[in-house]
Amino acid sequence: MSKFLRALTSVALATSLVVATSAASATTTADVAFLPALTDSFSFFGVTISASGSGTYTNNTFSAATSDLAAGGTQLSWDPAAALTFAIAGNGAMTFDGLVYSNTTSSVVGDIHFVNGNIKHDFNDITVFSVAPLTPAFSTLTTGGSVSGGFALSAAGLGAVTKTLGITIPIPTLSVGTLTFTATTPAPIPEPATWALLMAGLVGVAATKSARRQG
Repeated sequence: MSKFLRALTSVALATSLVVATSAASATTTADVAFLPALTDSFSFFGVTISASGSGTYTNNTFSAATSDLAAGGTQLSWDPAAALTFAIAGNGAMTFDGLVYSNTTSSVVGDIHFVNGNIKHDFNDITVFSVAPLTPAFSTLTTGGSVSGGFALSAAGLGAVTKTLGITIPIPTLSVGTLTFTATTPAPIPEPATWALLMAGLVGVAATKSARRQG
């Protein structure tokens, strides 16, 4: 084998070892865990909590998938099919969906639907929770891991809803639970160009071994 061909083979082999990966973002899930004191008080007034669609509700915790968080992102959106429902004995039900967490405003905004027999009300983009600063930093999610912070019910957002519905209830401003985001970063996926370089490298290795046998 000529020196030129051997050099070319070496270059192909070295190049095949270069790792090129496609851009990947962290897939996240959200857990909204209510304090037992809150859910106990709800139960006392005949309020039951449940999840629908892609969400689950177990042990005072509402869990649902959220959209991928790309680097530099400042918000996370819950799966549109995930909803949290508060059913009030004899007084209809209030369902929360379309939830979005904004790290810029430290709040969770969503759509609220109230149904009680023939009475129906829809409220869009209502601030549901005000969230304390997440720890560690929100940006941590782009590389995987968990961040969390306490949250309180939004007196301003929910107050507007209860006023429209004619419901007079106190809305606690202290923390009533913990919001946790957990991100899982997928393994790097080689790009098509990387596979091509890998094949070229393997061909180069095979050619080198063949030349050595013939030499």
